[in-house]
Amino acid sequence: MSQTTHEPVIDARLVNPIIAATVEVLGTMANLKVALKKFDAHTDYHPNGDISAVIGILGEGGEGMIAISFSIPLASLIVSRLLGMKPEHLSADDRSDGIGELVNMISGNAKTALSQGEQTPYKLSLPTIILGAKHEIYARPRHVPYLVLEFETEENHTFNVQVGFKSFQGR
Repeated sequence: MSQTTHEPVIDARLVNPIIAATVEVLGTMANLKVALKKFDAHTDYHPNGDISAVIGILGEGGEGMIAISFSIPLASLIVSRLLGMKPEHLSADDRSDGIGELVNMISGNAKTALSQGEQTPYKLSLPTIILGAKHEIYARPRHVPYLVLEFETEENHTFNVQVGFKSFQGR
């Protein structure tokens, strides 16, 4: 008798708005052209960067999280562009607040797209900022598929957007 294994699956209707929001927000707010480079499905996530912003999302269809992770130099570049100042003039607080606001804008744009046609719009938590090389994120739905989206900037910097979602359908 053969055993069937199930690969992690994430609904494209969830992921596509996040990809579009990432490209739009960074292009509009930070004047930074980014493109999706690759994506990988995982059953667990380990951030690739020095600073991450995490935000929870909850709706009638399920719950999940969106995390965005950067190196400190790329986070400084993006936040300096958001604030209209030079990267070397940013404080650590400016950088953390800016990355938190960035995940707010990306998830807010995605939430609007996801909520279309829903009786009750999706809700977002407040962002949480995690600092430190090789940091780990534990506050997330467990045993659900995660998709790590790797983006590349026009200057060849990369960063990750992590999406995990647990569907309430079929409970």
